[in-house]
This record gives sequence, C-alpha cells and structure tokens, in this order.
Amino acid sequence: MNGAPEPTAGLGRSLVVGLGSPDRGDDAIGPIVAGAVARTVAARQLPDVVVVEREDPTSLVDLMDPSGPDGGSDTVVIIDAVRSGAAAGTIAVIEAGADAPGLSASGARLDPGPAGTHGFGLAGALELARALDRLPPRVVVVGVEATDFAHGAPLSDPVAGAVGPAVDAVLACVLAPEPVRGA
Repeated sequence: MNGAPEPTAGLGRSLVVGLGSPDRGDDAIGPIVAGAVARTVAARQLPDVVVVEREDPTSLVDLMDPSGPDGGSDTVVIIDAVRSGAAAGTIAVIEAGADAPGLSASGARLDPGPAGTHGFGLAGALELARALDRLPPRVVVVGVEATDFAHGAPLSDPVAGAVGPAVDAVLACVLAPEPVRGA
C-alpha cells in the first residue's frame, strides 16, 4: 500500500477480524476488507498478523481471550459496518481496548434490543470481553458508515469506495507501534 509503514520489531502479534455478513449489502465491508488485508499480509510475509472473518460479534470474546489456546494478541483490529449518522463510506478509527473508554462513551448501543443475545452487536461483545477480563489493552475498531443491509445486495457505492482507505487504516494499526488516532 502507498505510504503504509513497514513492520517494526517488537510490535507483537496482531489479530485482524473482518466482522459482518458477506450476503447483506454493506455489512460485507468487514469480510471484504479482511480479505484484502489477508492478501497484503501474505504478500509482505507478516507472520505475526492473523486475519479472520466472523459473522457473529460474540465470537470476539473467545478470539481475544489472552488465556486462549493461541496466547492472545497484542493488537486486535476489528473492521465492521457502523451506523452513526455520518455520511455513507465515512471511516472511523476508534481505540476500544482495555485501557480505553468503552464504546458506549462514543454513543454505541450496548442493548441487544428485542432480539436478546441474537441481537448482540460489536459494542456489547467488546464490553462483555471487558467484563470478563478478556479485552486486550489495544483493540481498534475500524468502522465504515453503512446504509444498506438488504439480503443479497452488493456494497453501496460509498461503502465500496471506502474499501481501499479502510485497508490502509487497518494496516496502519497493525504496523504502527503507537495507537492511530482518527481517520
């Protein structure tokens, strides 16, 4: 990627999670960005960066567990579609790790609503991980403002246009020794 920093010794393991459903319009942004990041990680031969895709936000609780089978990660970057009222395609980079304020401080909804645990979102999963002491010190959410979540729909044009900048934001997070602020 143009201008992306090269790996720095001692950054530790990074986990990149593309969160979303690949067949629900803009919700596919997480898996699409994760796929592009995985190709870059393979091309650059970055063995300490693991990239996965998940549809269920609650899977993050176990993925981030520092006492889990893989020993946890120093940095976790989660890419997801968000709805904040910003213009479609807007990218927000939010530090949400154990040492950062919870996502509710930025207005994220923690309540799963009438769907119960089936409606559990990213903010709720991160706060559950925080409560269970499974939240790493550095968790970064790369959120892309989305508008269309219809089954079978493609990415909307503004969200499709955000794929490249979102990939750059993720790579900056896993390759930078210090937290990245804003985007």
